[in-house]
Amino acid sequence: MRLSVTYSDSLKDLSLARTIFNRIEKKFLRTSMFCWCWCRGHLRAKASEPKHQGHHAGVEGKDSVQTCREQHSETSELLKEWRSSGDGCSGDEASSPVPLTSQLSDDADLGASALPHSLLAHDISPGDCDMTREQRELHKRQFVVAELVETERLYVRDLADVVEGYIAEMRNTDSELKMPEDLRAGKDKMVFGNLEAIYEWHRDFFMINIERCIEHPEEIGTVFQRSEKRLQIYVKYCQNKPTSEYIVSEYSNYFETNPINPQPLVLQELRMKLGHKLQLPDLLIKPVQRLMKYQLLLRDIHKHTERAKLTQEAESIKKALNIMIVVPKAANDMMNVGRLQGFDGKIMSQGKLLLYGPLVCLEGTTVHNFRGKDLMVFLFEQSIIFSESGRKKNQFSNPVYQYKSHLQVNKMSLIEKVEDGDPIKFLLKSTDPHKPNLAFICQGASEDDRNQWVSQIRHLLQTQKDFLKAIQYPIAYQKEQTKNV
Repeated sequence: MRLSVTYSDSLKDLSLARTIFNRIEKKFLRTSMFCWCWCRGHLRAKASEPKHQGHHAGVEGKDSVQTCREQHSETSELLKEWRSSGDGCSGDEASSPVPLTSQLSDDADLGASALPHSLLAHDISPGDCDMTREQRELHKRQFVVAELVETERLYVRDLADVVEGYIAEMRNTDSELKMPEDLRAGKDKMVFGNLEAIYEWHRDFFMINIERCIEHPEEIGTVFQRSEKRLQIYVKYCQNKPTSEYIVSEYSNYFETNPINPQPLVLQELRMKLGHKLQLPDLLIKPVQRLMKYQLLLRDIHKHTERAKLTQEAESIKKALNIMIVVPKAANDMMNVGRLQGFDGKIMSQGKLLLYGPLVCLEGTTVHNFRGKDLMVFLFEQSIIFSESGRKKNQFSNPVYQYKSHLQVNKMSLIEKVEDGDPIKFLLKSTDPHKPNLAFICQGASEDDRNQWVSQIRHLLQTQKDFLKAIQYPIAYQKEQTKNV
């Protein structure tokens, strides 16, 4: 209570006392946050020093953090007492204070380097006490931007651990690592996919542009929009991810710990040598996780920008957010396609993946005593593929889909109503003269699910029909299109 007594005794005007204390509180919050961020960054820097200095670095870092925590705790108690005494700020500032430290989380792992100078060395001005809601939203947005920047740096560092650590060592012909011969024969490239290309793009381009957004947050939307095509690199990575998981599971004795064979492993020794905390499978999932992180951060940035009434910036960020909704979905779709095994054709030649999901299917056209099988069905522009779900091989692998059969879209017919009139069933029949008896009765999980499949297939068949008509009768087709216009 010492602070409240000092101010009330020295200042007769209570309103002026509240204003001054509010300014001091704001200054304290900014200063304490800077101190906390500096300690975390300092501790991280010390932790990266050589091991013989590790003990001293750890002690010094812990002392610094502990000091900050004690100072923050002590002053927070004083502020709490001041508010509880009824002499605190009134209005919005009193009822809903905006402590800057609350915008940060342990997962963000922010350092002071990510924060703009305007936030770290902000002088108290007469207008600070009367900060508008829009200004508060911009403050909140700045910390989300800081999290975006710092997590981008950490992400690039994780990618570097893989490329400059694991990949470089595995490809080193003079390495002491004893890699299995069949793993050297190209399978090592399948483990990492195009991760090197992702790393180089982020290191040389994307991270640099993201870092500029600290001083120019209005450019965030533009950065993502300019990178839309380049972000498709993740779709290719995710398509290869199931293959990577399979190889890692096949060579689990080589890649990481195995409870059945607890002997020291080659890559485990390399991980310890490189000082990596995460196992290789944990690092390989980072690109997939990063896509979703972008989406979450952009959602928050858009929210604060909209509340700050910056309409033009909000529209730009909204476009960026839409991109980061579409790209992860496409990546996830291709990751599921990558789990399809046993299909003789080329998946990439089947066109765009339009729809996929579980259906209860029965081969044939007879619906009497319908007892279908749970199948995973993939609808592409050129074909519809039926597959059975397999089991996980071990903790590193995910379920796979074993190819069962397929129908070519240009040799397929859709019958929307089956014999028994069940509203959640539909029939697909082959019109291929070489496969006259091939047909599948499909049952959706619900009527809406069934209608989604029927609508997509109907539209696809109509598109195919229009395409063939345009090729066979181009003049007539052109006249018809002109007439409709």
